[in-house]
Amino acid sequence: MPKTTRSLRLIACTATLIITALAIPSAASASSSQLSMIQEDRRLFNQTFEDPNEVMKEIRALGVDIVRTNLIYRRVYKSPRDRTKPAGFVTSDPNSPQYNWRYHDDLVNAARAQGIQVLMTITSPGPWFSTTNPGACRREVCTVAPKIGEFGDFAAAVAKRYAGRADYYSIGNEFNLGKNWLTPRFKRSGRIKYDFGASVYRKMWIAGQRSIARFDPSRRNRVLFAETAAVASPVPFIRNALCIDDKGRALRGKRARLQGCSGRVARLNIGGMAVHPYNNGGNGTPRQRVRKTSTLTMAHMPRLHSLMRQAVRRRRIPRNTGVFLTEFGFQTKPPDRFSNVSLSEQAQYINEADRLFFGDRRIKTVNQFELNDPPGLSEFNMGLRFVDGRKKPSYDAYRLPIVVTRRSSRRVEFYGEVRPHRVLSGGPVARVSIQAAPRRGGSFTTVKTQLTNRRGFIRTNISRAGAASSRWRMVWLNPDSGETFISRVAKAGKPLKYYAK
Repeated sequence: MPKTTRSLRLIACTATLIITALAIPSAASASSSQLSMIQEDRRLFNQTFEDPNEVMKEIRALGVDIVRTNLIYRRVYKSPRDRTKPAGFVTSDPNSPQYNWRYHDDLVNAARAQGIQVLMTITSPGPWFSTTNPGACRREVCTVAPKIGEFGDFAAAVAKRYAGRADYYSIGNEFNLGKNWLTPRFKRSGRIKYDFGASVYRKMWIAGQRSIARFDPSRRNRVLFAETAAVASPVPFIRNALCIDDKGRALRGKRARLQGCSGRVARLNIGGMAVHPYNNGGNGTPRQRVRKTSTLTMAHMPRLHSLMRQAVRRRRIPRNTGVFLTEFGFQTKPPDRFSNVSLSEQAQYINEADRLFFGDRRIKTVNQFELNDPPGLSEFNMGLRFVDGRKKPSYDAYRLPIVVTRRSSRRVEFYGEVRPHRVLSGGPVARVSIQAAPRRGGSFTTVKTQLTNRRGFIRTNISRAGAASSRWRMVWLNPDSGETFISRVAKAGKPLKYYAK
């Protein structure tokens, strides 16, 4: 993700909303299709002078299922300031000499060698000539709305290049933010201010999905939609792109025409709804409430679920469409001196986010952005490692998530996950030791031995004297290597819940 402004990262997020408890399905049904995703373009693109194969081995050892990468048109085109398309350049031809696919080739090859899936987010900005107004471009990154046909051709080149090697695609990245990715976001026609960015995005998605369906047909049902940031009104953006209003009704009249929704509106064959549910620019918590109902932060997924139900009723999207959380994380202090999140809190929040989303069977993927902090403090410092490679407490916490929930003074729910089990263990399930220690001092003792499910998840209730005041951890011995993994130490807390709209 590129640099983000402090204003977006420091949006106030305190409010009073009615709490709606999250219905917790069984461990098997909740986790059977939930995958872990990570994004680490900087290290995988050799910007740190590392072998991407070695980086991918580390990602595999953490138990990651999917690697996401942003495939940005201007980054794979060699001279993005070109105001006119060069003679002989065919955008849809991936073998054109104007393209440089090296870094994405290396990433895809490294992922496949480790058995890790790839999500490719195909997105503008592109070279200047690919925009609708090249004359307005001044800086190298020109976010003026792209030509739809040109973008569709670029998606065709990507699909031809990576057919059978990319597992998922998505179209666009955080277009609702406007200036960072696509401009203008809004336009005015007479008295009507309409969401120009959403109308452009709808056309771009249709063009991109058609190209993928043609040139990588096995992935035609795996093209994700939205990829919206949590702020800058993602809910209205998605609604307008799906041609429905805030009541779930079809857009009509002049507004429908302006949004590109006139006549019969075709159902989009989306493979999932992708969102980036950061809280307060990565400085919040998984429990944080947000007053502004147009936002999509972690604890407010019911806003998206409600929108999707309306879209299904209007036949805008397929039934049973899943939600893919494709980018989020928690900034730490240090190194970010503006962050509210300590190193230990980041480890806790990563685990709590996993537990929150584990309880929602509609969530298909959770995400970690990124593996290492970037060198600039003005960027998201959400890594499991510092920029110099030192591990944060969150590194081990990500590998073995644990959340303990108080049910009574002597009864707790214990949630855990053994991520590396998916790739490091030889058996279908993992055996873990659940250990407890007195609140103050004392050694840990095993109180229960538990088998995970095939995805590495456990959720069990434990009753014993002083359970709610104890300290808890989980221990796993990898039967393949003999290496022992130990989770962070957790204390019993209140249940994690979604909040009502």
